[in-house]
Amino acid sequence: MAGLRGGGIEVSDSKEDIDLGTSGGGIEAKHCSGQIHLNTSGGSIELTELSGNIRATTSGGNVEAEKINGELVAHTSGGNISMTSMSGSLEASTSGGNIDVEISETGKFVKLNNSGGSVHLQIPKGKGLNLDIHGDRIKTEGLSNFSGSMEKQSISGTVNGGGTPVDIDAGSGGVTLALR
Repeated sequence: MAGLRGGGIEVSDSKEDIDLGTSGGGIEAKHCSGQIHLNTSGGSIELTELSGNIRATTSGGNVEAEKINGELVAHTSGGNISMTSMSGSLEASTSGGNIDVEISETGKFVKLNNSGGSVHLQIPKGKGLNLDIHGDRIKTEGLSNFSGSMEKQSISGTVNGGGTPVDIDAGSGGVTLALR
């Protein structure tokens, strides 16, 4: 599939590789699977019930994702990132917004970066994790079986003997890590 200039894009129920771009509109993708690449210069990206290897980038909008299975890499330069019911590996970054992520099943990695907004990550309890977390203020909920160093601005160590790497860098923003 090809790109579009200036307008929004909607794609749904596709099982093939998808490569879509627009210079000024939002992108909405639903019920798709495969290799999915989405890029917009000025709009928000909404992802719903996707599976596969997904790359989503916007220069000026929010990224919202729900029920994603596989590997998702999402970047925005100026918006918020909000994700729920995530299963798999995740890398997400923003320069100017907040990141709010709820993972139901961890994959190979979780990597979250922002410059000044807050990061809130909810991850399943009882999993093996390798934590490397940096931010202005770090709060944890439900953290047990932890070994390593825990300070106000950084946490480095393992949960339940180690496992999935969880790397968070919130810059000057705060971090909340909730294990539920």
